[in-house]
Amino acid sequence: MKKKKSSKNQLWRLFIKSACITLIIGLVIIAAGVWAYKHFFYTGDNNKEGGLGFNNPFTQEKNINKTLAVFGVDIEGYRTDVIFLVNFNSETGKVKVISVPRDTYVAWTPEQQQMLKEEKGYTISVSKINEMSAYSGMDHLRDFTIAQIEDLLDITIDNYVVVTLDAFRKIVDEIGGVEVDVPMAMHYEDPYQDLYIHLEQGLQTLDGEHAEMLVRFRKGYAEGDVGRIKTQQLFLEAFAKKILDPSIITKVPQLVPVLISSVKTDVLPGEISTYYKYMKDFDTTNLTFDIIPGEGKYIGNKSYYVIDEVALPEFIDRVIHDKVPEPEPEPIVDKNVTIEILNGGGIKGAAGTAKQKLESEGYQVSSIGNYTEETLQTTTIYTKDKARGLQFKTYYPNAIVIQKDDQAVDVQIILGSNQ
Repeated sequence: MKKKKSSKNQLWRLFIKSACITLIIGLVIIAAGVWAYKHFFYTGDNNKEGGLGFNNPFTQEKNINKTLAVFGVDIEGYRTDVIFLVNFNSETGKVKVISVPRDTYVAWTPEQQQMLKEEKGYTISVSKINEMSAYSGMDHLRDFTIAQIEDLLDITIDNYVVVTLDAFRKIVDEIGGVEVDVPMAMHYEDPYQDLYIHLEQGLQTLDGEHAEMLVRFRKGYAEGDVGRIKTQQLFLEAFAKKILDPSIITKVPQLVPVLISSVKTDVLPGEISTYYKYMKDFDTTNLTFDIIPGEGKYIGNKSYYVIDEVALPEFIDRVIHDKVPEPEPEPIVDKNVTIEILNGGGIKGAAGTAKQKLESEGYQVSSIGNYTEETLQTTTIYTKDKARGLQFKTYYPNAIVIQKDDQAVDVQIILGSNQ
């Protein structure tokens, strides 16, 4: 078991490192697009139609709400090992980055299975999301990987960008480095990976080599990977400020050779205008980061990142649709409610243990059993009365409480694996 846990931790660390690097490259791609847009379409004449000085064959949109999918491919160039979405919304003034773990478990639709069979002569029913492009080919991103993400999050992806990760150092060097306040001394060597990190604490300008050291360093953080992610975000914000500086925009043409060899996209030159406002006026404090809820687990002998289907709707409402949840009522302690406990997390004896605990607190549990529909990560409490269901958050603080009127008992507690 320890070996499996170590393997999952290594996969997670690799994902975080690659996601940060790919996001940085993605921002440079958009910046390059802005340069191309200004170079080819910007006239500087405010008397032109529209009054903005744009000689643009496309109609200017007053409000922008676009979602760009960014894929970072592996060395071979066919697995999308890094996947994230960038949403630009002019009404909220935000840019949201949503990460999709590369190991996300996906079930191929019947249509996708048939398309693969017709194209390749074989079929796949389930896989990791990063493997879809390996099986179907990078030319079919929209039919497979993008279609899965759109269905999962109930969104429309307007454009996509595919980048390789080997351009990171060159890009940072071309813009003259990035000034970062390194939060701590970083020293680590791993000859097996040809990785040698030596950075001192303090404000300094990092070239490409040392920037890579910063984003790859993972030892010594008191908060573990959380501390590492904060450092990577610190670098990303500093990079964004640098690349958006007017003096740096003029250097973007020097990146064209790097970008040409590292980028594939369906963004047309005229469509770049829809992203222009963000690269011109964007405040990096409005950049937010989220990851689709779930957890790593083994299915058979293969590790996956399994989406938390219970937590996902709230995530979509909060992160994607900016919905503010209604305030919950004050919990009502009522020990006369009828209770059923089901074991949905696969932990042997969990329902019996929970029954003993609640009965020792004065509750009466009418029945226990196993929840057979699926394995849950998050404990879910279904209740006829929300206020009475919330009293059990005392025992299950991470639980999701859902009002459900048409059930036999007052409260049904389905235990998850992270109870």
